[in-house]
Amino acid sequence: MLVATVPAIEGRPVQWYLGIVSGEAVTAGRRSPGVLVHSPGDEEGCGAGARALDLRDARDTAIFEMLREAAERGANAVIGVGLGYECIRVARGATALMVTVSGTAVRV
Repeated sequence: MLVATVPAIEGRPVQWYLGIVSGEAVTAGRRSPGVLVHSPGDEEGCGAGARALDLRDARDTAIFEMLREAAERGANAVIGVGLGYECIRVARGATALMVTVSGTAVRV
C-alpha cells in the first residue's frame, strides 16, 4: 500500500476517494528519568522515561492501524498523511505519549 504525506501521487491519478482513515497508539506510562520530547512550554519534557524504541513502536502501530482501516475500505493508497504527538499525564507524575496518524484512503 502506498503512503504519502502529499495530497496526490504523481503519475497515479485518484480513481476513488474512500474517506478519512486514522490510527492511534500510546506508549506505556513511565516515571524513570530521561526526556524524549520537548513540547513548547513543557519544561519537564513529554514522554519522560520513554525510550526512542517506544516512540517508533507507537508510530508504527498507529500507521499499521490506519493502513488496516484503509485496506478494509478497498484502498491501495493513503494520501495527505499527517502525524500527531501528544503528551498524556497518566498518574502520579507518569507520562505517556499518544501518537495519532490520519490521511485520506484512495484507490489509484
